[in-house]
Amino acid sequence: MKNIDVRFSHSDETTLRCMVGRRMNRYKHDPFVFSANVYGIVGICVEVGAWTFTNFIEVADYYGANEDVAFFRLQRANWDDIHSRIPDQTMIETPVGRVISSIDVVNERQKLFEKGIQTYEVCLTRGVVFKFDDGSELSFEKNIWFSEDITVRKGYNLIQSFSPTSEFIESWEDNLRGECSREIVELRR
Repeated sequence: MKNIDVRFSHSDETTLRCMVGRRMNRYKHDPFVFSANVYGIVGICVEVGAWTFTNFIEVADYYGANEDVAFFRLQRANWDDIHSRIPDQTMIETPVGRVISSIDVVNERQKLFEKGIQTYEVCLTRGVVFKFDDGSELSFEKNIWFSEDITVRKGYNLIQSFSPTSEFIESWEDNLRGECSREIVELRR
């Protein structure tokens, strides 16, 4: 059986935990066109610094074949250096001005079985949900494996808007069967 773990690292979770109790000033992303999906990068500015969430393609093992797979990552950044990956595209900045009360890291455990025998277990970070002191939320969700899109939502109870785990379970044919479970890691101070 092959194990692949592309969840946020302990260091990433520590970085996110340090944002709790701090004011998120703003975030930026490409303009929405037909949906709440943006291409590959979202920037956030918290009173202690700026970071990007990226979701870019790399060649990796995707259930037995080398494929283009998008990896969701968190990286420290200079706010002025966060730019769209689309030529001549200007990102939209949205003010927030709220204190982060907690952050949920949404992880998935995906298992693949061939003829009843487990062949893969993949752990990945599906997204994050920032929860603010006024009860509102802001989420960034990584799209499916081959998509570099990030879905941006604001509102309430946003975990209910994440893609259902059944999408992974239902995508297999023949002698293959998938299982997917979700775990929420709540980060507080």
